[in-house]
Amino acid sequence: MEAETITTTLEAAKRLTIWKQSLSGNIPEGTFKQKVTSIIRNTGYIQWDPVTVVAPSHLISLWSRIGKFDWSHLDRMMWEDKEAFFHWVPIAWIVLTEDYPLFYSLMNRYPDSMRKGWASHAEPARKFMDSRQDLKQKVLKRLREGPAETGHFKDYAKRKKSPDGWSSGNEVTQLLFHLHMAGEVMVAGHSKNQNVWALTDDFLPHDTVRSVLPVEELERITAIRALKALGVAPEFDIFRYFIRGRYTILKDILKQLVENGEVVNVRIEGQPKSKPLFLLAEDKRVLDAIISDKWEPRLNLISPFDNMITLRDRTKRMFNFDYILEQFVPKEKRKFGTYVLPILWDSSLVGRVDAKLDKGEKTLKINGVFAEPGFENDAQIGCKLQERIDDFANFLGAERVIYAEKKPEKWARYLT
Repeated sequence: MEAETITTTLEAAKRLTIWKQSLSGNIPEGTFKQKVTSIIRNTGYIQWDPVTVVAPSHLISLWSRIGKFDWSHLDRMMWEDKEAFFHWVPIAWIVLTEDYPLFYSLMNRYPDSMRKGWASHAEPARKFMDSRQDLKQKVLKRLREGPAETGHFKDYAKRKKSPDGWSSGNEVTQLLFHLHMAGEVMVAGHSKNQNVWALTDDFLPHDTVRSVLPVEELERITAIRALKALGVAPEFDIFRYFIRGRYTILKDILKQLVENGEVVNVRIEGQPKSKPLFLLAEDKRVLDAIISDKWEPRLNLISPFDNMITLRDRTKRMFNFDYILEQFVPKEKRKFGTYVLPILWDSSLVGRVDAKLDKGEKTLKINGVFAEPGFENDAQIGCKLQERIDDFANFLGAERVIYAEKKPEKWARYLT
C-alpha cells in the first residue's frame, strides 16, 4: 500500500511548530514543576546556557512559555527534587529524569554513540579516557567521599591543549565531561559559576529506571519525540534536534514509522519537491485546525538558544529569519548587538531586541529594536512588544526599562 501523503501550507507548518514549542495558546496550568514537565515532554529538552548579559538562556526560554516564576524553583526541581537533570548531549540540556533511559542508553554506548553525527570526536574521546585511567580513579575516589566543585580538582592534573576540541585545557574538566557523557558522574548543583559533581549512583533517585534500550527502540522513541516538538520536519532536522546527531539508523526508522501509519509524508504547497517531510499522524487534525480561529498567537521574546531557533537553517527555511549570535562576532561587524532576542509574533519572527540587564541599577537597557522587512509599519507589534518587555523586566527584577534611539519609527511611540 502506498504511503499517505498530505498537503499543507507553509503558514500551517509554521503555526504548528510554534504551537508544538508551547509558544502559542494558553500557558500550561499547574505548579511550576507541572508546567516545566509539560513543556519538556513537548519540546524534549531546554538548552542550558549560563551567560548573564540579560539572564541565563534556559531561564528566558522557560519565561517565554510560562511567564514569571521564582528562579530558585528550577534549582529545587533539578538539585533537590531531582525531577529534571543537567546533561550534555554533547550540547548542555535540561531533561526530565523520567527520560533517563533514553540518555542512559546513549551513555552506555559512549563514545561509540557519537560515531555518526559527531564522528570526529568519538575516537579522540576513547583515546583520552583510555590514557587517563589513573586520573579517573583519583577523581572517582574523591567523589565517593561526596560532591565536589570543579575547582576542587584544579591540582589533580596539569593544563594542556584540549585534544577533544570540546573542553578547556584542564585535563580534569575534560575527564569530567567524558565521565558525564558515559553516565558515571553527574552535575549535582551549581556554586556560583562552578559545577558541583557527584557520582551518578549517589545523586540519582534510587527508583530511576536505568535500562538500556535496543538501538531500534531508542531511535524510534526519539524520532517520535523530535517530531512531537518540530511538527513538520525533514529527516535532517529530526536527526539534529533530539538527540542531536546521535542516530545511526534514522532513515530506516522513519520508513518503518510511515509504513505502520504513525508518521505521514507531507508536501508544502508552492514549494518545489525536495527531501521528504514528515509529520506525526496524530497531528493531522491539529494541522487542519491551526489555520482556523482556534489559533491563539502570543508576542514573545525568544532566547538565543531557544529550541524554536536552535536549528538556524531550519529557522531561515521556515521563517525567513537569519539569526547569528553576535556575542561571538567582532564588535565592528555586529549588525544588531551583543545579546539579541528574536521577537515572535503570530506565525513570524518579526524583529530583534538588543538587551542588557544592569543588575546594580535594576535597569533593563534596550540598546536597539530592529524590525524585519515587511513588519516595520505594523504599530500593533510596537504596542504588544512594549507590554512584553515590561513583563520581561519584571521577571528579571528590573525596576525600569531604558530604550536607546534605535527602533522602528512606527513602533517608537510605544517604546519609551
